Amino acid sequence: MSEAETIAKRLAFEFLREGRYFASSGPVELKMPGAVAAGTVEAFEDFTQQVEYGGLAVQAVGYEEGTENPKVHVYLTHGSARNIKALPKDIGGTAIAVHRVGAISVRPDAAGKATNRGHVFERNGRICCGSSSGPTSEASVGTLGAIVRRATDQKLYLLSNNHVFAGCNHVPLDQPILSPGSQDGRPGLRAPQEVGRHSAIHELRSGDPHFVNPCDADLAIAVLTDDHAVTSWQGDATDGYDTPSIVSEPVSSMTVKKFGRTTGLSSGIVEAKVPTPMPVNYVAKHFKGVVWFKDVWTVRSSTADPFALPGDSGSLVVTEDGSKAIGLVFAANSSGEYAWIVPMPCAVGGFGGLQLVDGHGV
Repeated sequence: MSEAETIAKRLAFEFLREGRYFASSGPVELKMPGAVAAGTVEAFEDFTQQVEYGGLAVQAVGYEEGTENPKVHVYLTHGSARNIKALPKDIGGTAIAVHRVGAISVRPDAAGKATNRGHVFERNGRICCGSSSGPTSEASVGTLGAIVRRATDQKLYLLSNNHVFAGCNHVPLDQPILSPGSQDGRPGLRAPQEVGRHSAIHELRSGDPHFVNPCDADLAIAVLTDDHAVTSWQGDATDGYDTPSIVSEPVSSMTVKKFGRTTGLSSGIVEAKVPTPMPVNYVAKHFKGVVWFKDVWTVRSSTADPFALPGDSGSLVVTEDGSKAIGLVFAANSSGEYAWIVPMPCAVGGFGGLQLVDGHGV
């Protein structure tokens, strides 16, 4: 374990224990992580005390993995610029970067507020991955992430988030999945059509992390009902690319991109791994609560434009050259500067094993 990882876990432990996370109802007793190196204890205590008494609320704590001099990243829901500026810049020589990102909230019905003209990409008469998608039973819409093959039955499935395909655990089995989503039907655009049937979920669990194990993914799959309706191509003809079949772990400072229902093509930089519990507020038709996640990653926009906004949930994040898939978007802050992703090795490890499909209808 690197010193940055140890400090990140110790910081998160202290914040959780003191009830400093925005969704904390009070102190939480957790198992103490490994001790920080000798000589950093005083600096560590100084940092935590200033956060505690500075009126700052924590969203997540992460660390860089794969960089030469990894930093620890502290993401705050709120806090004055003066208080943030006053925080120490390092703990025992490990740099601390503090970001005010706001509270992270997932609302499946919020895509229409971001834009009522969601992207629907087509190639050879088929709907492309990266397009608008959603179930017939919900007034919500997200992104069709990828076509996958399930190891247990060798059938083709569509991959996205639980809150996109499954309404946060509540869409019935075999419910039709449309693309574009019903909220994105409009004149001049192809009508919403069935592309799949809801099949399985990675369950979202709400509750205090002391009692409920944090989630590591927000995922759902739908069996592909028409092989000729969808292509593995991501996005448009100009900047698009085929879904890569190779999966890779995210690495800090990696440049990435994605196609999504709301923002289309966007670019970002992988920033930090969040190994400890972080709260995400979910508000859906049949599900409201705080879901705590761990072992997810942050991606920061590399341009002045958002990396992800409501409706981009489910987007497949790939390397800059499009050769490897590294994650699936499941949440973003209100400005779209930051997105949170499920790492791809975790995503394909679910549902009995998945394999990303390339070359389908391209």
